[in-house]
Amino acid sequence: MMNIRISTALRRHLSLLALTTAFVLLSACGKSSTRSHYAYPDSTSGSSIAACARSQLGKPYCSGGISPQTGFDCSGLVYWACSQNGIRVPRVSKEQAATGKKISQSSLRPGDIVVFKTSWRGYHTGIYLGQNRFIHSPKPRTRVRIDSLTQEYWKEHFVSGRRVTAP
Repeated sequence: MMNIRISTALRRHLSLLALTTAFVLLSACGKSSTRSHYAYPDSTSGSSIAACARSQLGKPYCSGGISPQTGFDCSGLVYWACSQNGIRVPRVSKEQAATGKKISQSSLRPGDIVVFKTSWRGYHTGIYLGQNRFIHSPKPRTRVRIDSLTQEYWKEHFVSGRRVTAP
């Protein structure tokens, strides 16, 4: 009889843990977070952030994803690439859109965060690679890919660049 009670209690705790984990993982682009603002080490270059992000080309989109094992959402890719280089940025795109130093499109350098805003999806972020190209995890049922800032859609929705590396 005692084993049944422990088993039932354990099942309840595991169910609660599974629900909590699902809730945390399913938080997507644009939601608020309490993470601290960016901080960069002096030795990190934007090129290393860009190379790190590029290494994830083809990984699947995963809502709330922040690792190569699970896949990425847009802000998760930015968060992961920066963190792999010792740079702390907020986890969600809305906060990434306000972190670091604001940069115009003509001043973008590899490793800068590119920020877009759409009326139906909110904020979207990616990592600038150079030559008007950026890498991002666009939406469900897609994979991390490279697009051009010269494409009409991205030109219309571009907000700014954000520099989080040392000036």
